[in-house]
Amino acid sequence: MSRAFIVALREEVSHMEQINGCPIVFSGVGKINAALAAYELISMGHTEIINIGSCGSKKHHLGEIIQVGKVYQDIDATPISPYGLTPFEEESHFIELDDTSAHSCFTTDYFYDHLQMDKYSSSYINMVNSCSVFDMELYGIAKTCKRFGVKLSAYKWVSDDGDFSKWAENCEISAKHVIEMLAGK
Repeated sequence: MSRAFIVALREEVSHMEQINGCPIVFSGVGKINAALAAYELISMGHTEIINIGSCGSKKHHLGEIIQVGKVYQDIDATPISPYGLTPFEEESHFIELDDTSAHSCFTTDYFYDHLQMDKYSSSYINMVNSCSVFDMELYGIAKTCKRFGVKLSAYKWVSDDGDFSKWAENCEISAKHVIEMLAGK
């Protein structure tokens, strides 16, 4: 099995190029960039991808590490299909990564900012409040891995709760803990 990591930004892993001898691909921010990075790794022959990175949460404390069990997407194609479902695709409500983890991730194209609440739909706010964490990449990675039959796991650390001001500081602290945790895997 050939393992590789996808991380959105270099700052999220203290600019490291590999973890435990496995390469890190930096995708950039967002679902499309993340899906492209996953496809790149799959094309290179990697059969296991691990996504690590920062996330927001209304339920968990700063620095807490979450192993994601299910990932949901932010898509609104109403009235064609209900919020969160891709039109004309079966089984698109969520992608299961690990059935032993009760934690969920909501992947969105919006950075959740508690100072800009009026820009979000009620469906979006419901997902932010009901999922364990929220990010901007995991669903794109998960969809790509699912399509090509590649194993995926994801570990997110809570860097904010909708207040971006301490993101860099929280990333540096939490990245160290995730990397230490993965050293034994």
